[in-house]
Amino acid sequence: GHEVMIAIVQDRQAVSNPDSWAGFLNFVIDEVGGVVTAVEICHAVNRIKWGVHGPNDQAALLKPVVKLQEKFPEITFTGPACIDFEYHYVLAALENAEGLYYGALSHHLYVDRRGAPENFQGKFSTLEKCGLLRAIAKVMPTCDDRVIVSEVNWPLEGTGIWSPVTATYMGSDAPEHPLSVSEFDYGIYMLRYLVISICSGFVDKVYWWRLVAHGFGLVDERAEGGWRERIAFKMLCVFLEQLGSATFVEKFEMEDDIYALRFERGDEKIIMMWCNGRAYSGPWPVKFKYALNASGDLIEIKEVEGSPVYLFV
Repeated sequence: GHEVMIAIVQDRQAVSNPDSWAGFLNFVIDEVGGVVTAVEICHAVNRIKWGVHGPNDQAALLKPVVKLQEKFPEITFTGPACIDFEYHYVLAALENAEGLYYGALSHHLYVDRRGAPENFQGKFSTLEKCGLLRAIAKVMPTCDDRVIVSEVNWPLEGTGIWSPVTATYMGSDAPEHPLSVSEFDYGIYMLRYLVISICSGFVDKVYWWRLVAHGFGLVDERAEGGWRERIAFKMLCVFLEQLGSATFVEKFEMEDDIYALRFERGDEKIIMMWCNGRAYSGPWPVKFKYALNASGDLIEIKEVEGSPVYLFV
């Protein structure tokens, strides 16, 4: 009952041996045809470690996909799957689509080591980055104007070389990477990212990447005694329980770095509220009956900080 999207990952061998790459694509798409609704072609093509050294390499990887798009019209092929806020690569990749039409512009939109999702990179926070990405999708003739954020996470403290910002040659005595965050901050940052991006109106879907991973997942598969749900897993469950079927209605005008968004779920009104880098103790945007914290616990509100709360009107 759920839509499934898969991502195709390439390496340098895919570029240097095009027949092998074409055979791989045909095998995979034949196997998943009729099961999945979307396929993201290629992976982080603006990072040389994934085998793509320039636009010609990217174009070569897309050639066999054009025939597959004709064979499987029910599958949405997405891309160009660039990573981070480097949209000049996105434009170049879309111009070299080799006859492929992307049913959605999919992108790995990280916060580029800026900490919270509300923090700015130049004049662009996550919100503005989503807006610019949607603008690119609207003007480029090689893709539909839908935007999918197919990969986002924060690197976790204490996970060493399994963190996405840590080099694989890192020694055992090397200091913790300064960009890593606690499991709690990881959870609240991801919730805030989801709300900002989806409620922006610019982004159609966001995939929390990944569900299971030691360095950046909702579940730690390397925990002693077996898989361990992180606090973010509980936070996501609560988020989906409270807002998964709700409709975003409005964002309240608040002081700087204070966020209050109103949702409706049937006859119920829910305010999701948080702060970035500060605390707030009122006045509240509306009179509410009760409140839950990000983990779903009933709480008495005295002030709001970085962890989102749900206010029920």
